[in-house]
Order: sequence, then C-alpha cells, then structure tokens
Amino acid sequence: MKDKLDSVGLKQIIGYSIESEEKSRQFYGKFVESGKGKLVPGRFKTLMEDEQLHKEVLLNLHEELYGNRVYEVPEKDTLPPHEDFEKLENVENLIDALEKAIKNENNAIRIYEYLANEYGEHSDLFGYLASMEHGHYESLKQEKGLYERGAASPEGEGFAEGIWKRLGFDGM
Repeated sequence: MKDKLDSVGLKQIIGYSIESEEKSRQFYGKFVESGKGKLVPGRFKTLMEDEQLHKEVLLNLHEELYGNRVYEVPEKDTLPPHEDFEKLENVENLIDALEKAIKNENNAIRIYEYLANEYGEHSDLFGYLASMEHGHYESLKQEKGLYERGAASPEGEGFAEGIWKRLGFDGM
C-alpha cells in the first residue's frame, strides 16, 4: 500500500480519504435506514456521524492547504478500490456487510497512519483519524463476532433466540 500512496500526492490522498469517508457514511446510513432490530440503527448512526465529522475535518484541511473544498480522487487502480455495499436483507448480508466495513476501516487506519508518518506537520490530525478508525474497526469486529455466534448457534440453545429477540430481529 505504501508504494501506491507514495505514487500520489497529499492532495489526492486527502481527496481519496474524503470520498472514502463519504462512502462509509452512506454505508452506515444504510444500516440506520434498514431499521433492522432495535439497536442496530442507533449503533450505526454514531458511526455515520463520525464519518461525516471525519469528512468535514478533511475538507477543512483541504481548504486550508489548497484554498478550496474541491477535491481530486486518484484513479481507482492507483489506490485500493472503495467497497460497494449491498442492501441489508438478512443475517448473512449483515455479516458480509460488516466484513466489508471492517476492511474499509482497516484501509482507513493504514492510510491515516501513513499520512501521520509522512506529513509530520499534520501528524496529530492524521493520528487522531487513525485512532478513531481503529475504534470503528474494533467495534465492528466485535459486532460481527456477536452476529456470527448468533447465526451459528443451533435452534433452542438459547443464545440465538435471546440475542436476536433482544436486538429486535424477530424470527432469527
């Protein structure tokens, strides 16, 4: 990844990151809109708001450095592609979607850590963003593990029925 990031400038990496934050915000918004369960929408609303905040911080930095908020995004083969997320309809899609989100958050961590190391004058900002994305990464891993355990539990064992009902997923 470092080689790919080295091949583009800070302006394009910031643009890439802004676009990535927006796509992540939209993805988390799909969780919120899905209304799946009682806790899922509220849980992912916080992530959606965090991604919007990250986007605004990056737009402000872009404006500070380049005089505007009009950003460029490198061609898709220059940096790792953004994930496309399917509509959430069942547990398997929820788990798959969480896996994609985990990969995206890990990618964001790596990019922000790279930026913190390469652009020392902004290392605090990029380090903060990396830290926030790491928190998202860890919480999503935990969330995914919980759903996987619930999906793998045999009927009648109690965990699956109890956790799904408490989360508002009736009939799981």
